[in-house]
Amino acid sequence: MATKTAGEIEQEILSPMLERTVSFLTEDMQISVTSNNIEIVSPNQVELKKNTAMIGTGGSIQVIITMSYDDKLLEKLVEVFLEGEEAPEDEIDEIRESVSSEIVNTIVGNALTNPLDGTTLSITPPILIYEAKSLFKHKSSKIATAIVNTEFGDMLLTVIGPKESFADTLNFKEL
Repeated sequence: MATKTAGEIEQEILSPMLERTVSFLTEDMQISVTSNNIEIVSPNQVELKKNTAMIGTGGSIQVIITMSYDDKLLEKLVEVFLEGEEAPEDEIDEIRESVSSEIVNTIVGNALTNPLDGTTLSITPPILIYEAKSLFKHKSSKIATAIVNTEFGDMLLTVIGPKESFADTLNFKEL
């Protein structure tokens, strides 16, 4: 097996996540992805949506991954997870949080292997972000984002990690 350099890691983290996100939404959740043109950008700041779950990877590749959902998209995902069952009103917030966490856990867990040596990456338990509104790039870090457009709203994927973990040859658009 060829050894991969840290400069190739970003392509091998965000791209498989995007691929698994699209297949998860379309195949598992029967939600149409309305844009075939998903662009990866590297902004200095990311505005998070109200519904955001975060997970980290451990081991030799350490990044933070967030998934943010538009309200209408998360409502549809909850509906699919509940399989038409009515949720008690006093439990709906907890169910939305569980669904957000389960989705990020499923997608990241199914999409990622360690691109340096092909081993499975360890992941942290997902956590929900309530207070953060924005993520800012530190001088020694890099942020890569992609937006997946669906019939029910958008999902924002973000990967944050040390600058040396990201390829400079991906032709990012700096925002």
